[in-house]
Parts: sequence; structure tokens; C-alpha cells
Amino acid sequence: MKKNKLLVIISIFVLLLTSFTIQSCNKSQKEIEIGAILPSTGAAAQYGKDVRKGAELAVEEINANGGIKGTPVKIVYEDSASDPKTALLAFEKMMATSNVSAILSEVSGVVLALAPKANEKKVILFNVGAQNPKIKESGSYVLSNINDASVESKLLADFAYNRLKARRAAVLYANAAYGEGARSVFSDTFHKIGGEMVAEVQFPENGADYRPQIRVLQDAAPEVVYLPGLTKDIGKILKQSYELGFKPQWLSYASFEGEDVIKIAGVGAEGVIYTSMSLSYEKASPIAKNFIDKFEGKYSQKPRIYCATGYDAIILLSKAIGEVGNDASKIREYLFSMPAFEGASGVNKFLSNGSVEKPMVFKTVKNGKFVLYD
Repeated sequence: MKKNKLLVIISIFVLLLTSFTIQSCNKSQKEIEIGAILPSTGAAAQYGKDVRKGAELAVEEINANGGIKGTPVKIVYEDSASDPKTALLAFEKMMATSNVSAILSEVSGVVLALAPKANEKKVILFNVGAQNPKIKESGSYVLSNINDASVESKLLADFAYNRLKARRAAVLYANAAYGEGARSVFSDTFHKIGGEMVAEVQFPENGADYRPQIRVLQDAAPEVVYLPGLTKDIGKILKQSYELGFKPQWLSYASFEGEDVIKIAGVGAEGVIYTSMSLSYEKASPIAKNFIDKFEGKYSQKPRIYCATGYDAIILLSKAIGEVGNDASKIREYLFSMPAFEGASGVNKFLSNGSVEKPMVFKTVKNGKFVLYD
């Protein structure tokens, strides 16, 4: 008799547990999940925060308007820590615990490490910040809504030679995939149009003392120095360079625009010229102006470029899912075939290799502010 009672109790427990599990699964299926493997810690944490702010603003808008055909959107986050190995572990975890067909990511080394896995699993890897030119060769499930370094580095090399009339250039670049990609393109372009590359110097990420590298540049006496790197490192380099009295015309690309640069470098950041997709209110499209207004209203700060690419990525993916469903292969086909989509970060039209080529503007630092370069 006791044995029968025990069996009844166990059966009831199993039924309750099964019911709870089914309810939990049904609940999770009532949200459309989009993954995001971003740096919330590590050297590139600021960029991850920027993407997250833009993405969350997009989700807020989509869900306020009924979600995707009545289903709310949710972003599932994992920290890449700006490290490829950490990012790969995050990818495996996300695949095991979430139902995502697309994942946002950034940082060149991370995106290049994730690309083979994304292609293998047939999951969209949506790059919103990494700029190594090799990314556009990394597989059919990898898309980028930001220019790669070849676009900006070519533009800067041409600008240095033809607008600034510089004939002697150098590159001081981060010892990372994005730094090497930017160095290669700038150096090749500047040389081909007639300039002389007098130095190409590598620096370690997250360093403390960059004076040895700066002194090498001083000895080479370039007129312009191209500086692709993360904002904290750039800030330290500019500060130490200013203290050493080395004041060439510094050039950089979109990653330059971050609060750490001016906070760390102070007056050493004055006059740096860099390329950016236009988020300057004076030149922004009506769509970008609307984004800037909404972003400032929510976060009480001006958006930087990765805020805009994160926002656009969620809008684009949600639009695709609404049209073709939450299947990665169909989302991919839709994104490749859709007409040009104007977003906060500019016009998004994916080329056959998954990259974009968006118009750029030149910006500079004036009186401690990021402004359009005249």
C-alpha cells in the first residue's frame, strides 16, 4: 500500500514537472531571440556598451509597436571580453541555451574566430564594429553593416597625400587583426600614389608606456601618422606623444571617436583627423536625425557610430524575420536581396561578400569636442 502511494506521488511530481517544462518552453517561444556576443569587459568594452545601447533602443521601439507580428524581440547577451577564445565559449553556450538565428558581434579577432562556427551552424553573424578586411572573405553567413578598414584606410591615405600634401607618412598600429588590416591598406595605398612610408610601428593593446614606439616615430620624422587602435590605447599614445613634444598630424578611423580618447589624452587629442560615417547632426539624414534625437532622449548623450550600427542591425534583422520567419538561411537571402535600406548609420546595401561601402565624412577634435572637419 505504501509502495502504491509512493508511485502515485512520484507520478504526480513527474506530471507537474513536465507541465512546468512545457509552460517554460512555450513562454520562451513567445519571444524572438537575437544573440549578441559583445565586449562588456576587456579592452573594447566601451564599443560593446555603445552597440548595446543602440540595440536596446531598437528593441524598445519594435516591441512598443507590437514586436514582430505580435511577438516581442529579446536580445540574449554574452560577453566576448574582446577575446576570441572567450567569444567561442560564449557562442557554444548561446547555441546550447538559446534559440537564435542571428548574432551581433564586433572586434576583428572575435568576428574572425566566430565566423567558421557561424558558417558551420548556419547562423547569421552580424558584424557591427569590426573592420579587418578579411571579414568580408570569412563566409556566406557573415554580414557587416560597417565599412571595413580598406575603405577608410584608402580614404585616409588619399586624404593625407592629396589634401594635406604629406609626402612622408608612418603607421602606429595595434598588434591585433584590425590594426594589421588597417596598416596594410594605408601603407600600400600611400606608397602607390607616390608617398613614402618612413615607419610602420606596432604597439601592444592595453599597454602602459608607449614612449619607445613614439621615439621610433620621432626619429623617422613623418608628416602624418595613421593610428588605428582602441580608444584607451589611442588616448595614452596621444598623451605621451604630446608630452614628448612629438606633434605630427595624427590620422585615425571610426573607432577613434570615444570618450576615453579625450578623457585620457586631453589636449593631446586636439586636431586629430579621422573618418566616420556621418552622425553629425548638421549633415545627418532625416532618419539619422530622428535616431540621434531618440538616443539623446533615452541616454542623455550623443550617439557614436557603434550605437547606430547596433540599432540598424536589430532593425534590419527584425525586418527580415518579419518577412521570411526566424530561419537563418532565409534571413540571409532576404538581407542580400533587399533594396537599399537607409538607417541611422547610413545606407545599408549588402554586397555579394556581405560587406557594405557607406559614405564617409572627415571629423576632428576641436576644443575637446568631436566635430566635422572643415
